[in-house]
Amino acid sequence: MSRFDVKPPAQQEANPYIPKGPPEPLVFEEFEGINTQTTRPGVPDKQAAWMDGWMPIAPRKLRTLYGVGDPIIFSDSAVISFFAFANIGATPYAIVVHNDGSIHAVNTTTYVQTQIAPAATITSASRLNVGISQYGSRYVMIVAAQTNGYFLWDGTTFYKPGSLAPPVTITNGGSGYATAPTVTASGGAGSGATFAATVAGGIVTGVTIVNPGSGYVAGNTVTLGFSGGGGSAAAATVTLMPFAIAGTTIEVYAGRVWIANGATITFSAPGSIVDFSTASGGGNFTSSDSFLRVRYVQLLQTNGFLYLIADSSINYISGVQTSGTPATTTFTNQNADPEVGTPWPSTVNTFGRNILFANAFGAHVSYGAAVNKISDMLDGIYNTVENFGGLIPSAAKAIIFGKRVWMLLLPIIDPISGQQVNKIFMWDGKRWWSSPQEVAINYIQYQEIDSVITAWGSTNTAIYPLFQQPTVAFEKVVQSKLWDKAGGYMFMHTNNRLWGMAQYYSIDLPTLDITIDNENSGAEQSVSLMPTALLWTNNLGNPITWTNSLGDELLWFAAGGITVMPPQSIGQAGVLQGMTITTRAADMALISMAMDSQIAGTRI
Repeated sequence: MSRFDVKPPAQQEANPYIPKGPPEPLVFEEFEGINTQTTRPGVPDKQAAWMDGWMPIAPRKLRTLYGVGDPIIFSDSAVISFFAFANIGATPYAIVVHNDGSIHAVNTTTYVQTQIAPAATITSASRLNVGISQYGSRYVMIVAAQTNGYFLWDGTTFYKPGSLAPPVTITNGGSGYATAPTVTASGGAGSGATFAATVAGGIVTGVTIVNPGSGYVAGNTVTLGFSGGGGSAAAATVTLMPFAIAGTTIEVYAGRVWIANGATITFSAPGSIVDFSTASGGGNFTSSDSFLRVRYVQLLQTNGFLYLIADSSINYISGVQTSGTPATTTFTNQNADPEVGTPWPSTVNTFGRNILFANAFGAHVSYGAAVNKISDMLDGIYNTVENFGGLIPSAAKAIIFGKRVWMLLLPIIDPISGQQVNKIFMWDGKRWWSSPQEVAINYIQYQEIDSVITAWGSTNTAIYPLFQQPTVAFEKVVQSKLWDKAGGYMFMHTNNRLWGMAQYYSIDLPTLDITIDNENSGAEQSVSLMPTALLWTNNLGNPITWTNSLGDELLWFAAGGITVMPPQSIGQAGVLQGMTITTRAADMALISMAMDSQIAGTRI
């Protein structure tokens, strides 16, 4: 008798493209910055296709950005060309160069304005032609690309070629002075110089230049005389401001002033801000390197080196020494990168111990001798305006919500509106995002005083501190990727429910609009999230209604409280699915947004 093994029929193999079990929701909550280098469906789940007016602080914390503070407004008709920051002692200043060549100093604590140089002082007022730095906290140094282009300001007196130069050097304090003697200058072709002497213990201890005079020419020798005061034998020397110094950028390194003008670097004698003579250890050199295409753009000291940022390369100077008689200064000048630089001096900043800058193909960081591009995530919008619309990009730093960020002002074609706009792109060392401000900013810079870093931006006639206070004046937009889950783009999908969480720090214009997107950008349905209203009750547990003077009911909301949105019906269909979230809320944080995704059928 034969025996047969009977087997059940083979089960039909499941479609490998259909996910097993219930589909997972599409969750938008990691907030790891924007990614514009790929398509919207190609954006990783943790990143955003666009993030404007929101700052990604951490997973589940995307906060709306603040607006400008009170402006510095200039009443004259001169347009702001650019500005920089410095401090004299503990007093912080904005040094503002106008397009008519005049220079103002503005106390950024009191907003008191002082014109320190008249019109036509700078003959070509542009950030490409003028550099500003400071010598300790004693002097603001300004250099311009013009025949006699070296200037100093000590918080009171402006020094220029043709005037006397600070400081006055006391060679003999004399003796017997009961009161301060009168100090006069003699010699040379100039006039108008005045001074104030100080006396202690019968000795002249210092002489301050009150008016540096004018009309002096190269080669003049000026002597000082002391009279009155009851004493005798006091003596001091004074020099002239240097002639024929020109440049576009200036820095202090190794106790010397360094100035770049085209391919030439000029440096002062050690310990001097006005002596550039070779006899004292000053000097200059002109680069003949093949990788220096046109000019040095920015000089910047960091990490114990002086970096020479050029239009297409980066060098650094180290080991500066002055010795011998006559004095001779030596140093090492080495190349860090022969093919990456920038033509935009206002984008060059330190960030920690590193140097950040931008050029036509992106933003970059120099880690010592290695330069790496950091703006890959901006490739989709970077340089979308031909020749940057004539705007010279600029950069700044700031502390925002306790985090230090670097920011870059660029004109772009906005991916949401399709319009040309100036955007401030920000980077925290890992992520990128952008923001507008309430006013049309065309230049940005930063101020650091007492380790507080503040970004400032200018229009043609005013300068504003940026990201200072909650605002409802501009729209904040964040856009997720377009998902093809579940199953992939081989299927049609439906979305039935939307969930969300947010935290409100202010109830000004709290509405949060969420548009459900598909591959056709249909914007078929929009829902709103509002902060949870507070219910007031009396001691009996009965509700209390609040009204205003017109009898209208007032609603109360819990600032700082977390609002959990009830499931919302959305009824969206498409191959791809995403969301665009828009608000003018003054101050809030988005915690999470999620929606379901179900396969509606196979695309045939």
